[in-house]
Amino acid sequence: MDLKYLILCVLIVSCLVFYNFSFSNLSGNVFYDSEDKLWAHRVLDTNNIYDLSKEFKGFELDVYFNIESDCFDVKHHGDRSDLKLNEYFKAIEDFDSIKLWIDFKNLNLENTDISIRLLSSLCAQYDIKSDVIIESKQIHLLSKFKEAGFYISYWLPSFHYLKSIFNIFKIRNNLIEFKPDVISMPYSSVSFYSKKFPNYPVHCWTNGMIGEKDKLRIEDLGKIKNVKVILTDFKENFLK
Repeated sequence: MDLKYLILCVLIVSCLVFYNFSFSNLSGNVFYDSEDKLWAHRVLDTNNIYDLSKEFKGFELDVYFNIESDCFDVKHHGDRSDLKLNEYFKAIEDFDSIKLWIDFKNLNLENTDISIRLLSSLCAQYDIKSDVIIESKQIHLLSKFKEAGFYISYWLPSFHYLKSIFNIFKIRNNLIEFKPDVISMPYSSVSFYSKKFPNYPVHCWTNGMIGEKDKLRIEDLGKIKNVKVILTDFKENFLK
């Protein structure tokens, strides 16, 4: 047998084995478990809260910790914002029916402890700690929020045919060590990670999927058993 052909066969078989094996012994704690999986993505304007709360059971919002003002700014990718997280909470009339996914954009070593204290105080004021999940890529720092009693979501690297072969074992070790409640990712990575961690709750976002045909793709995502939350830019909940 030609050596090159043999090597190619070995590589193909190795890839098939890699992409099909799973870490089925790992599992998180379900933060949200409902057949109504569709949540509103990037709700950063309090003027939209009332109408969207009629459609969705959860919102996702982006925050930056402002260390100079000792507060959370509600904004996305550094855009200027005068809206503070305490003002955002005030605008939610019915916390009994709304859960929040907070994407902590600038979590770092300098702001971890102070942001935990501030967020704990805010959540205690509205009695919503169990209705909030904090997301970040910085799992080492994010785990401190879990120690403080918060639910946490570990934002995984996007799937890549080559990089994921190496990343997956680091991710597995992080899941074992830090025990996040949920893993989160873009919709394009769901197929890979939901198979790798079939017993781990998955949260995902569907940025750019705003056409009528995209609704069918989002419906398919909702059929995956361990997918628990799907963020959408549609203004109506078509999965209800």
